[in-house]
Amino acid sequence: MSNIFEQLLYTTLRIECFDENNKLSSIGTGFLLQRPVGNDKYKMYLISNKHVLCGAESIAVSFTKLKDDVPDTGKIVRLPINNIKENIVLHPDFNIDIAILECTGLFIMLPNQLYFKAVSYDMLATFNEPELSIAENVYFIGYPNNRYDEKNNLPLIRTGMIASHPKYNYNGDAVFIIDAQVFPGSSGSPVYIDLTYENFKNGQIDLSKKNIKLLGIVSATMIRNNQLKSIQTGTQWLAEEVLGLGIVYKATAIKELIDSMPDDN
Repeated sequence: MSNIFEQLLYTTLRIECFDENNKLSSIGTGFLLQRPVGNDKYKMYLISNKHVLCGAESIAVSFTKLKDDVPDTGKIVRLPINNIKENIVLHPDFNIDIAILECTGLFIMLPNQLYFKAVSYDMLATFNEPELSIAENVYFIGYPNNRYDEKNNLPLIRTGMIASHPKYNYNGDAVFIIDAQVFPGSSGSPVYIDLTYENFKNGQIDLSKKNIKLLGIVSATMIRNNQLKSIQTGTQWLAEEVLGLGIVYKATAIKELIDSMPDDN
Protein backbone atom coordinates (compact mmCIF):
# COMPACT_ATOMS: atom_id res chain seq x y z
CA MET A 1 0.00 0.00 0.00
CA SER A 2 1.73 3.17 -1.20
CA ASN A 3 -0.84 5.93 -0.80
CA ILE A 4 0.15 8.18 2.06
CA PHE A 5 -3.42 8.89 3.15
CA GLU A 6 -4.28 5.20 3.32
CA GLN A 7 -1.21 4.46 5.43
CA LEU A 8 -2.17 7.14 7.92
CA LEU A 9 -5.71 5.75 8.20
CA TYR A 10 -4.37 2.38 9.32
CA THR A 11 -2.35 3.88 12.18
CA THR A 12 -5.58 4.86 13.91
CA LEU A 13 -7.95 2.71 15.98
CA ARG A 14 -11.43 3.13 17.41
CA ILE A 15 -11.39 2.44 21.15
CA GLU A 16 -14.52 1.11 22.86
CA CYS A 17 -14.35 1.60 26.62
CA PHE A 18 -16.27 -0.60 29.07
CA ASP A 19 -17.06 -0.14 32.76
CA GLU A 20 -16.88 -2.70 35.57
CA ASN A 21 -20.22 -4.15 34.42
CA ASN A 22 -18.87 -4.65 30.91
CA LYS A 23 -21.19 -1.92 29.66
CA LEU A 24 -20.02 0.37 26.87
CA SER A 25 -19.27 3.68 28.58
CA SER A 26 -17.52 5.73 25.91
CA ILE A 27 -15.77 5.69 22.56
CA GLY A 28 -12.51 7.40 21.68
CA THR A 29 -9.56 7.30 19.33
CA GLY A 30 -6.04 5.99 19.67
CA PHE A 31 -3.11 5.39 17.37
CA LEU A 32 -0.18 3.02 17.19
CA LEU A 33 3.42 4.13 17.58
CA GLN A 34 6.46 1.91 17.17
CA ARG A 35 9.82 2.53 18.80
CA PRO A 36 13.02 0.53 18.15
CA VAL A 37 14.62 -0.81 21.32
CA GLY A 38 17.60 -2.73 20.00
CA ASN A 39 18.72 -4.89 17.13
CA ASP A 40 15.60 -5.95 15.24
CA LYS A 41 13.42 -5.36 18.30
CA TYR A 42 10.68 -2.86 18.88
CA LYS A 43 8.00 -1.75 21.29
CA MET A 44 4.45 -1.04 20.13
CA TYR A 45 2.32 1.50 21.97
CA LEU A 46 -1.32 2.50 21.80
CA ILE A 47 -1.42 6.25 22.40
CA SER A 48 -4.57 8.01 23.60
CA ASN A 49 -5.78 10.41 26.30
CA LYS A 50 -6.02 9.92 30.02
CA HIS A 51 -9.69 10.83 29.90
CA VAL A 52 -10.29 8.13 27.29
CA LEU A 53 -8.50 5.24 28.97
CA CYS A 54 -8.47 5.92 32.70
CA GLY A 55 -12.16 5.44 33.38
CA ALA A 56 -12.34 2.06 31.65
CA GLU A 57 -12.03 -1.41 33.15
CA SER A 58 -11.47 -2.88 29.71
CA ILE A 59 -11.33 -1.77 26.10
CA ALA A 60 -11.82 -3.27 22.66
CA VAL A 61 -10.06 -2.21 19.47
CA SER A 62 -10.98 -3.32 15.96
CA PHE A 63 -8.38 -4.12 13.32
CA THR A 64 -8.77 -4.99 9.69
CA LYS A 65 -7.84 -8.59 8.97
CA LEU A 66 -4.59 -9.28 7.14
CA LYS A 67 -4.72 -11.45 4.02
CA ASP A 68 -1.80 -12.04 1.65
CA ASP A 69 0.05 -9.05 3.13
CA VAL A 70 -2.76 -6.62 2.29
CA PRO A 71 -5.89 -5.54 4.18
CA ASP A 72 -8.87 -7.83 3.78
CA THR A 73 -11.19 -4.84 3.66
CA GLY A 74 -14.44 -5.31 5.53
CA LYS A 75 -13.15 -8.25 7.57
CA ILE A 76 -12.70 -7.14 11.17
CA VAL A 77 -10.69 -8.62 14.03
CA ARG A 78 -12.06 -7.18 17.27
CA LEU A 79 -9.66 -7.51 20.18
CA PRO A 80 -10.74 -7.08 23.81
CA ILE A 81 -8.04 -5.93 26.22
CA ASN A 82 -8.76 -6.49 29.91
CA ASN A 83 -7.24 -5.15 33.12
CA ILE A 84 -5.99 -2.05 31.39
CA LYS A 85 -5.80 0.00 34.59
CA GLU A 86 -2.85 -2.15 35.65
CA ASN A 87 -0.98 -1.47 32.43
CA ILE A 88 -1.75 2.12 31.43
CA VAL A 89 1.14 4.53 31.83
CA LEU A 90 0.10 8.13 32.44
CA HIS A 91 2.08 11.26 31.77
CA PRO A 92 3.41 12.28 35.20
CA ASP A 93 2.19 15.85 34.75
CA PHE A 94 -1.43 15.74 35.91
CA ASN A 95 -2.42 18.42 33.41
CA ILE A 96 -1.03 16.62 30.35
CA ASP A 97 -3.81 14.47 28.92
CA ILE A 98 -1.74 11.63 27.47
CA ALA A 99 -1.84 7.92 28.33
CA ILE A 100 -0.02 4.98 26.78
CA LEU A 101 -0.76 1.26 26.72
CA GLU A 102 2.25 -0.85 25.77
CA CYS A 103 0.89 -3.63 23.58
CA THR A 104 3.89 -5.28 21.93
CA GLY A 105 2.81 -8.70 23.16
CA LEU A 106 -0.53 -8.35 21.42
CA PHE A 107 1.15 -8.26 18.04
CA ILE A 108 3.58 -11.04 18.92
CA MET A 109 0.66 -13.33 19.83
CA LEU A 110 -1.26 -12.54 16.64
CA PRO A 111 1.26 -12.71 13.81
CA ASN A 112 -0.09 -12.50 10.27
CA GLN A 113 -3.63 -11.78 11.45
CA LEU A 114 -3.82 -7.99 11.73
CA TYR A 115 -3.32 -5.32 9.13
CA PHE A 116 -2.06 -2.08 10.63
CA LYS A 117 0.44 0.72 10.24
CA ALA A 118 2.32 2.42 13.05
CA VAL A 119 3.76 5.87 13.44
CA SER A 120 7.52 5.59 13.68
CA TYR A 121 9.31 7.12 16.64
CA ASP A 122 11.31 9.46 14.42
CA MET A 123 8.07 11.00 13.12
CA LEU A 124 7.54 12.73 16.48
CA ALA A 125 7.97 16.46 15.93
CA THR A 126 10.57 18.27 18.03
CA PHE A 127 9.02 21.70 17.32
CA ASN A 128 12.48 22.86 16.27
CA GLU A 129 11.72 22.09 12.63
CA PRO A 130 12.53 25.26 10.65
CA GLU A 131 9.58 24.68 8.30
CA LEU A 132 7.04 24.50 11.13
CA SER A 133 5.04 27.67 11.59
CA ILE A 134 1.64 29.13 12.28
CA ALA A 135 -1.18 28.91 9.67
CA GLU A 136 0.07 25.55 8.30
CA ASN A 137 -2.41 22.87 7.27
CA VAL A 138 -2.73 19.83 9.51
CA TYR A 139 -4.51 16.49 9.18
CA PHE A 140 -6.13 14.59 12.03
CA ILE A 141 -7.71 11.16 11.98
CA GLY A 142 -10.43 9.75 14.18
CA TYR A 143 -14.08 9.02 14.82
CA PRO A 144 -15.86 12.38 15.20
CA ASN A 145 -19.17 11.91 16.98
CA ASN A 146 -18.64 8.18 16.34
CA ARG A 147 -18.82 8.68 12.58
CA TYR A 148 -16.65 6.41 10.46
CA ASP A 149 -16.78 3.92 7.61
CA GLU A 150 -18.22 1.01 9.57
CA LYS A 151 -18.40 -1.38 6.64
CA ASN A 152 -14.72 -0.98 5.81
CA ASN A 153 -13.58 -0.31 9.40
CA LEU A 154 -11.86 2.96 8.52
CA PRO A 155 -11.72 6.27 10.40
CA LEU A 156 -12.13 9.70 8.83
CA ILE A 157 -9.28 12.01 7.95
CA ARG A 158 -10.01 15.69 8.46
CA THR A 159 -8.14 18.94 8.03
CA GLY A 160 -7.48 22.06 10.03
CA MET A 161 -4.96 24.84 10.42
CA ILE A 162 -2.47 25.68 13.15
CA ALA A 163 -4.05 28.61 14.95
CA SER A 164 -1.52 29.33 17.70
CA HIS A 165 2.22 29.56 17.15
CA PRO A 166 3.33 25.93 17.47
CA LYS A 167 6.81 26.72 18.76
CA TYR A 168 5.35 28.32 21.87
CA ASN A 169 3.31 26.61 24.57
CA TYR A 170 -0.18 28.07 24.42
CA ASN A 171 -0.88 29.86 27.72
CA GLY A 172 2.14 28.06 29.18
CA ASP A 173 0.73 24.56 28.63
CA ALA A 174 2.32 21.88 26.42
CA VAL A 175 -0.34 22.43 23.76
CA PHE A 176 -1.08 24.33 20.59
CA ILE A 177 -4.43 25.24 19.05
CA ILE A 178 -5.84 24.12 15.73
CA ASP A 179 -8.63 25.80 13.80
CA ALA A 180 -10.80 22.72 13.23
CA GLN A 181 -14.16 21.27 14.22
CA VAL A 182 -13.23 18.91 17.03
CA PHE A 183 -16.18 16.79 18.12
CA PRO A 184 -16.75 14.11 20.78
CA GLY A 185 -15.04 10.90 19.66
CA SER A 186 -12.07 12.88 18.34
CA SER A 187 -10.22 12.51 21.64
CA GLY A 188 -6.94 10.72 20.97
CA SER A 189 -6.78 11.62 17.28
CA PRO A 190 -3.23 11.96 15.95
CA VAL A 191 -2.43 15.30 14.30
CA TYR A 192 -0.03 15.27 11.35
CA ILE A 193 1.70 17.87 9.22
CA ASP A 194 3.46 17.43 5.90
CA LEU A 195 6.49 19.69 5.85
CA THR A 196 6.92 18.98 2.15
CA TYR A 197 3.38 19.98 1.26
CA GLU A 198 3.84 20.15 -2.49
CA ASN A 199 4.72 16.45 -2.55
CA PHE A 200 1.78 15.48 -0.33
CA LYS A 201 -0.42 14.87 -3.37
CA ASN A 202 1.93 12.19 -4.66
CA GLY A 203 0.41 8.92 -3.49
CA GLN A 204 3.43 6.89 -4.56
CA ILE A 205 5.83 8.29 -1.99
CA ASP A 206 6.70 5.88 0.78
CA LEU A 207 5.60 7.03 4.24
CA SER A 208 9.06 6.52 5.72
CA LYS A 209 10.60 8.84 3.13
CA LYS A 210 8.04 11.60 3.48
CA ASN A 211 8.63 14.52 5.76
CA ILE A 212 5.45 13.77 7.68
CA LYS A 213 5.58 14.70 11.34
CA LEU A 214 3.27 13.78 14.18
CA LEU A 215 2.56 17.08 15.89
CA GLY A 216 0.49 15.76 18.75
CA ILE A 217 -2.78 14.34 20.00
CA VAL A 218 -6.24 15.93 20.18
CA SER A 219 -7.54 16.28 23.72
CA ALA A 220 -10.16 18.98 24.03
CA THR A 221 -12.26 21.60 22.34
CA MET A 222 -12.71 25.27 23.15
CA ILE A 223 -16.23 26.39 24.02
CA ARG A 224 -17.92 29.73 23.53
CA ASN A 225 -16.93 31.26 26.86
CA ASN A 226 -13.28 30.74 25.88
CA GLN A 227 -12.58 28.03 28.42
CA LEU A 228 -10.93 24.71 27.68
CA LYS A 229 -13.16 21.69 28.06
CA SER A 230 -12.15 18.05 27.72
CA ILE A 231 -14.10 16.31 25.01
CA GLN A 232 -16.39 13.60 26.32
CA THR A 233 -15.62 10.45 24.39
CA GLY A 234 -19.21 9.24 24.20
CA THR A 235 -21.60 10.29 21.49
CA GLN A 236 -23.55 12.78 23.60
CA TRP A 237 -23.19 16.26 22.15
CA LEU A 238 -21.68 19.05 24.21
CA ALA A 239 -24.28 21.45 25.60
CA GLU A 240 -22.02 24.44 25.05
CA GLU A 241 -21.40 25.96 21.63
CA VAL A 242 -17.97 24.98 20.30
CA LEU A 243 -15.76 27.58 18.67
CA GLY A 244 -14.18 25.30 16.09
CA LEU A 245 -10.87 25.30 17.96
CA GLY A 246 -9.14 22.13 19.10
CA ILE A 247 -6.52 21.67 21.81
CA VAL A 248 -3.60 19.44 20.85
CA TYR A 249 -0.98 18.13 23.28
CA LYS A 250 2.43 18.30 21.68
CA ALA A 251 4.40 15.32 20.41
CA THR A 252 7.24 16.36 22.72
CA ALA A 253 5.03 15.35 25.67
CA ILE A 254 4.36 11.98 23.99
CA LYS A 255 8.11 11.50 23.55
CA GLU A 256 8.74 12.37 27.21
CA LEU A 257 6.37 9.65 28.33
CA ILE A 258 7.66 7.01 25.90
CA ASP A 259 11.27 7.75 26.83
CA SER A 260 10.42 7.21 30.51
CA MET A 261 9.23 3.66 29.85
CA PRO A 262 11.58 0.65 30.11
CA ASP A 263 13.14 -0.81 26.96
CA ASP A 264 13.42 -4.40 28.19
CA ASN A 265 11.46 -7.05 26.28
